[in-house]
Amino acid sequence: MKYLKLFLIYVSLAFFSGCEKKELENQVVVLQDEVDELESALDNLQGENKDLKGRIAEIKKLEKELKLLRAKMDSVAQLPGTLYSQAHEYFELEDYDACMDLLVVLSEKYPDWDRKKVEKKYDDANRKKREFEKEQLRLKKVEERKQKRAAQMLDSIKNNVESVFDSKSGKTYYRTLRSTLCQVAHTISFGIELYLVVHKDGNREFRIRSTYIDKSGSDYHDPQWMNYNEIELLTDNNKRIYVNVDERKKEFIESTFINQEKSDDIIDTDKILNFFDANRIRVYFKGKYLYEFDMTYEQFNAFREILANYDYI
Repeated sequence: MKYLKLFLIYVSLAFFSGCEKKELENQVVVLQDEVDELESALDNLQGENKDLKGRIAEIKKLEKELKLLRAKMDSVAQLPGTLYSQAHEYFELEDYDACMDLLVVLSEKYPDWDRKKVEKKYDDANRKKREFEKEQLRLKKVEERKQKRAAQMLDSIKNNVESVFDSKSGKTYYRTLRSTLCQVAHTISFGIELYLVVHKDGNREFRIRSTYIDKSGSDYHDPQWMNYNEIELLTDNNKRIYVNVDERKKEFIESTFINQEKSDDIIDTDKILNFFDANRIRVYFKGKYLYEFDMTYEQFNAFREILANYDYI
């Protein structure tokens, strides 16, 4: 009896175990079907995603082409303004021919584009071109006159400037042969002479030799001393230079009827070279009295010849 019960229990367990296994197998089959369906759906989605990416890429390509097309359209629409701007740039650069040529192209290709503005710019460029050509012609004539004067100046230097070499000091002195005295009053005369010194090392310097003379013509006038201590030179084009007289080296010469004061002073080279373009030089002697006068023809030309000689040494 005991064994019979055990047998029945075993049979029952085996039966239920078989049923559960069958049910699990059925569930596995169902799950596999669901997995297959999901994989199929995923494949479909991936395919759709690939197609969508392709469409997006195509759309971006079309958008890029559309952007380029719009840029070209804008460029064409703005081309007249661009041409005018370029013409204006040529105008500012004083290339008036290029400016006018471009304006002609603009008026022919776009006759309705701001015609008055184009015509005004063309007229301005044409006027500026004529002014420029006129100025160039004037400068050419000026240069020709300068060259002519330069040739004349060389002849003038040759005839009126002497050079003296001092073997002891090794210096060469360039002095004028012209008269440098000017009578400014009945008994008063002044001398003003520019000369050039070239040292043995090649350095050059300008110096001013100045003279004051009071010459009595009778016993009723005693010559006076002026004691000048400064000389000012002023050109007609407002170039100015001051010469401070070295009173320690100044000479005083006294005789019965004549008093003379003489000085020899260095002068700034760069400043005095600016005097070459002057047409007139006014001189001021300052001291106990003030005397002023314009250089005489001889004084002025002596001055310019020494200045010019600076460039020919």
